[in-house]
Amino acid sequence: MFKQKENLNVEEKDKNAGFVDENGQNLSNQQPVEKKDEPNPNDVDLSKTVEITDVNLKKVEDERKKLLKSVKKQNIIKWITSLVAIGLLVFAWLYFLGNKNFADKPGIKYGWGISLTAVSIGIIVGYYILSKRVNDNLMSDYLKVYYGAVNAYVFGNTRFKDVHGDVAGKIDQNDFNDCLAYKDVSQLSSRNVVNYTIDGKIKAKICDCAAQQSTVKRLVPLFIGKYLIADNTYTGNDEIIIYLTGNSKSLPPNNLENLPKVLNSKKMVIHTNNKNYESVVNAKVRQAIAQLVTNNVLVDCFISITKGKTYIGLGYDDCLMVVPLQNAFSPVPMERYKKDMVTVSDIVVNLNK
Repeated sequence: MFKQKENLNVEEKDKNAGFVDENGQNLSNQQPVEKKDEPNPNDVDLSKTVEITDVNLKKVEDERKKLLKSVKKQNIIKWITSLVAIGLLVFAWLYFLGNKNFADKPGIKYGWGISLTAVSIGIIVGYYILSKRVNDNLMSDYLKVYYGAVNAYVFGNTRFKDVHGDVAGKIDQNDFNDCLAYKDVSQLSSRNVVNYTIDGKIKAKICDCAAQQSTVKRLVPLFIGKYLIADNTYTGNDEIIIYLTGNSKSLPPNNLENLPKVLNSKKMVIHTNNKNYESVVNAKVRQAIAQLVTNNVLVDCFISITKGKTYIGLGYDDCLMVVPLQNAFSPVPMERYKKDMVTVSDIVVNLNK
């Protein structure tokens, strides 16, 4: 059964903390598209309205509507409060400056004007602080419901045991560096860490993750998606990195210069110094990997096999990684993620034999 941690302290009071740049743009949309992608028969129509039938996912849409209604209400009150404060400000100066009774009393005239100006500014600033606090609390409550519902949906499979989710949970940067697929990671953001076991025996955890690299001009994304760490029985000292190519939004590993390319097909590339890699990436493992099909939801994927640990980075696009606010929640990307989690479990299991 899925258990959601109750004590939430969502850092940065975010809508998508760590998954947007300094201008508020989604990280996964940062990559320049040099050429138009060829049509992918595996792409899905994300613009199509799909009925939500799962009870957990319905909670997401209900809570999103509730949040949007509350935010709109707060915005209306904010505008009314601002107009009242500005009206008070205008009245103060027009009344006291234009009133002949105060012509020979500049101290009273300007004193009242300055006092009412201070009151007006105080009203605006005070309500801004209060409104921000209210909206932050609403957002925290929404994130709790969102991740609680989608985790219950995704991990509802009986293969997943002892599932514990923590919205504010984070992984250490070493947890990402240890995959050896990426280098020069300057900033790592993570949230919604879910610990669980596969088939009741293999320990694993997965989270939302965004890794960025610092350049002269700005931070650029290296990886955005779901990042999984699981135990394996591999005893070799040479890492094996498998990469499933995708569209122009792909963010391939950047730490492969010292790893020879031992397999290069249209859909899968394998890098390793292990001459016996085929005994690890055997027929069953390849068969499981083949079930991960890249498209406009799962942009790309890397699998890093190291001694004792398997790291899998599922590079999903905004349709899954961005928490829905203004737009209606679509169950399609979440359905794909749920399906991929079963496939990923097959990969992990076959790397433990």
